Amino acid sequence: MSASVGDRIRLHANTTDVPDRTGTIVAVLGEDGPPYRVRFDAGEETIVTPGPDATIEAGSVGDKVGLAAEAAGEKASEIAGEVREQAEGAAGAAARAVADVADSVAQRFRH
Repeated sequence: MSASVGDRIRLHANTTDVPDRTGTIVAVLGEDGPPYRVRFDAGEETIVTPGPDATIEAGSVGDKVGLAAEAAGEKASEIAGEVREQAEGAAGAAARAVADVADSVAQRFRH
């Protein structure tokens, strides 16, 4: 069973007293298919490997674009955080180097 981000999944219940669960695939975790990260209509999000009681329906273009934009925003935030950490590390190293040079110059004047 193959699906892509933005497709809808329906997990059919095995008993009549339990309703079907429906949600949107928000990530494809396998190379070409399952498992999928699914955001269910009730709000929870979980990893799903669909069985024979599941059906996949193609998602709308709008849903797919929205989820792609959401994923891009999350990745941009992640990269920005990494860059911020690297910049802070570089700034700290530069400040230590300047302090070391200033200390060395100050010691020469003392002698």
